[in-house]
Amino acid sequence: MSLHRFSIVRPLLVLLIGYLLATVTGSALASENSHSALNPVTATARAAERLFPSGTRNVVLSSAADNDSIALAQALATKLSGALLLTESPHALGTATAHALRTLTIPKVTTSDTVLPFQAAAGKPHVYIVGDNKLIDTAVAEHLRSRGYQVTRLSGHGPALVRDVMQRVAPPMPSAATTAGFPDRWTVYAGNPSHNSAYRVPASAPDWEKEGVSWRFAQDAAVPLHAPFPELKIRGPRRAPVAMTQNLGEAVGVTAVNGVIYAESDDSHLYALDAKSGALLWKTSALANTLMANPIVANNLVYVAAGDTGFPFSQVLKYARSQGRAPLTRGLQYSAVYAFNATTGRLVWRHDFRGEAMPTPVYYRHTVYEATGGGRLWALDAATGKVKWKTPLHGFDSMSSANIYVNPKTHVAEILVGTTDKNHVIAVNAANGTVLWTQKTPLKIFNTGMGDNSPTVDQDRGIVVQDSVVDFDRKAHTTNLAIYAMDAQHGKILWTRKLGVGHVPPAYKAGLALIHAGIVYVGSPVTSTIYALNETNGEILWRFHIQHAGPAGAGRGNPVYAYGVLWLAAGPKLYALDPKTGRELGDYKPGGRFGIVNPVIVGGTMYLDNSYDWVQAVALKKIYPSLQIMSNNAVRAQSH
Repeated sequence: MSLHRFSIVRPLLVLLIGYLLATVTGSALASENSHSALNPVTATARAAERLFPSGTRNVVLSSAADNDSIALAQALATKLSGALLLTESPHALGTATAHALRTLTIPKVTTSDTVLPFQAAAGKPHVYIVGDNKLIDTAVAEHLRSRGYQVTRLSGHGPALVRDVMQRVAPPMPSAATTAGFPDRWTVYAGNPSHNSAYRVPASAPDWEKEGVSWRFAQDAAVPLHAPFPELKIRGPRRAPVAMTQNLGEAVGVTAVNGVIYAESDDSHLYALDAKSGALLWKTSALANTLMANPIVANNLVYVAAGDTGFPFSQVLKYARSQGRAPLTRGLQYSAVYAFNATTGRLVWRHDFRGEAMPTPVYYRHTVYEATGGGRLWALDAATGKVKWKTPLHGFDSMSSANIYVNPKTHVAEILVGTTDKNHVIAVNAANGTVLWTQKTPLKIFNTGMGDNSPTVDQDRGIVVQDSVVDFDRKAHTTNLAIYAMDAQHGKILWTRKLGVGHVPPAYKAGLALIHAGIVYVGSPVTSTIYALNETNGEILWRFHIQHAGPAGAGRGNPVYAYGVLWLAAGPKLYALDPKTGRELGDYKPGGRFGIVNPVIVGGTMYLDNSYDWVQAVALKKIYPSLQIMSNNAVRAQSH
């Protein structure tokens, strides 16, 4: 924001603050039969107590004597979702402010060490002081520190203070000149049909892109990264991590476009973060349901889909009475696809559905495609959200994000999606919604089967890979994960391979595959193992067992290939593997747990999110210290 624009907005902010204070405190005054006039310090203190009755993580402190700093402090308090308080004098908080600050401490309400989302940790708020020493003396800051408060000071005055505060409140969007290595769009799950979300940066890229950065950003429902799973003692080690992934944090990975990390969360918000610093650029208000997909970005619009994992009881009853013949609709709550301006976060359009919309959409030629729990594939105009066509899938989609294949001879684009009940992969003409082929595997599919998993496409070889849990043994409570390859033009099955028997994993039971250089890399939460298979015949080349996977299993998210290394987020760790042998080259434990998360690599940084509702950037050298940046700006792994 320019200084000229701020000079115009400043008096409006001050007037707005005055109006809010009058509105918020009016009822409090009447109820307490107070007829004395409140000064701004007391009014602000009382408003803070009323607005944050259970305390807050952040308090912004400003001088009542300076309207400029009050306006800036209010903007900062809004960004931090915290309270604004005013000092009585340069040397003292004042009785009302001191009382409010004590009241804004978050109470300790349980003796256990468990945490829950949206419940901030008990303790005193972080205090931000806005203004120079003439407005608020250094003795005030020292007094607060001596009482156990963490204090951050934004000093200065005039233009310098404006720039400091606005850098925190409204940091500038990254420019093309400083983000040369990032893709300019994200049109399908994991960035491309083969699911290899890795991007080399050119020699012209800034050093931070080449060398890598590390940061953490806590989203609205974040719990401490090293805390035990919420309700671990109640749900147990098998169900507690699943509850986190489905209800608290991120189910799948992030999107990286033009220096911005876009992240959907089960806390029902879409976040846009600066890829270099992790600073929040903008955040949507709460949407209609949980968000469990990659944001799709094209033509300065961000598309997100909202849905949930539930089944209405009426659907379950209908299915049971029909002895499994009646079609099911998945989704208990509201479902929609939203389009937001990628730069500002402003809502552009929304389209509602019957049945959940958990999967990641596909963007192709100005059209957004979304498969839903209502059993249809929808084609929407990317600019307006208007329906172009809709096609029955003869089964509901659960978490199977659609993919795309373009026939090199006919140039017909196929939208590929897996469905549950009936369990099959279906190819639909992207132009008109005509079903091109349907492939139902002879394998004995279990549970939500192919409707849970997203097909992987090798555009060059014309191969589609899909997997599903099969062969459920009710007595032993075991299952297997089977993977198979199909001809992309006709759906003919080329080969199948069962990967191994293990206990039935909870919730999402499949593993997303990566195809690179004739090899299929896929994990199985049934065995908590990563497999490399020959893409031509399905022969298993090597196995890597994921340590500390826990009873919920690990290996749901697809690996990523970059710089001659296979990168993986599974269980509590990040791994670097030799793609030829599966030998572990390095690992790193950043905190939290990874569900179906696919790493995103740009230059020397891995971007990812987790079930604890955090977005993280991790320099690749933290995972694999022998990864070196050479003098010619190329990145390679040292030989051992």
